[in-house]
Amino acid sequence: MIILKKLSFQCSAILFLQKAVSLYREKLEWFCSYEKKLEVWARMEIIPMKQLRDCGGIIYKSAIALKLAPLLQQPAIHIATELPKYCTEIVSLEEKKNTINFEVEVISSGMVYLKLTDLSIAKWLSYLTSVPLQDEKQKFQVNVEHKSAETQNLFPIQYSHARCCSLLRMGERDHLIFLSPITSENYSQIWFIPTPNTIPWQKSNGQLQFLHHAEYELIAEIASVLDYIYCVFSTKKPISWEKVANSLSTAFQTFYCQCPIWGKVRVETPKLAKARLGLVLATQSLLKYILEEKLGTKAPLEL
Repeated sequence: MIILKKLSFQCSAILFLQKAVSLYREKLEWFCSYEKKLEVWARMEIIPMKQLRDCGGIIYKSAIALKLAPLLQQPAIHIATELPKYCTEIVSLEEKKNTINFEVEVISSGMVYLKLTDLSIAKWLSYLTSVPLQDEKQKFQVNVEHKSAETQNLFPIQYSHARCCSLLRMGERDHLIFLSPITSENYSQIWFIPTPNTIPWQKSNGQLQFLHHAEYELIAEIASVLDYIYCVFSTKKPISWEKVANSLSTAFQTFYCQCPIWGKVRVETPKLAKARLGLVLATQSLLKYILEEKLGTKAPLEL
């Protein structure tokens, strides 16, 4: 579990499994030699984690059971099926208003899958759109791949950012959303929603408002970008922020083409229109952050 202000689902998933493995470790103490304990516990401190794509949600998979199986001399599937029991115990012990919850599933190979619940995604989106994104580069040391401005083709990213800004201005003009601007240190505007929970992310049955695959792909891409920004466990390789921003830009353009906000959607399903504008705001915030903080260029409001 992790407080939502951390913003990274990957960090949440890793810490969640670390706690489950720690509880499982106590059960294993009795049959391990001292030397083997040291090796096993060292392996348990490093939780492999990867986000799945094209899955219609936000899902992370971990091969921790496969990693521990040869050390513990137990089948990976046995280790993997034990871990959800401790995950359930963690949820019951640490259930709080602002924690992230996962649905845990194990497959026959021993892989452990953690799927974000709709409620957790809704809370995360609400937080992300109501708090200006802060630069954590002093707190989290991230490897960055530096490129000169001359070698970068940033126009598609800047275009997507400007398109987001245009949609947000239209949304505010039509009273679908209310934005509060602040001026950052470099005198560019940062938009956010001053009153949390004003966007209806969920339906009355608790499911997310979204209907289209492109919406969930954009949400997954947003989550991936935040993992790069905030999660120290995400990668040891240098990060190409241009590539990260291009992936987000592409996901947004697909969403923009396939998920209308105005016309029939605005008239018949205004809550869906507002939720889609919320995704636009989250995208705009991240594109602006990467352009200005990571790529050292302007995030234009219009082109």
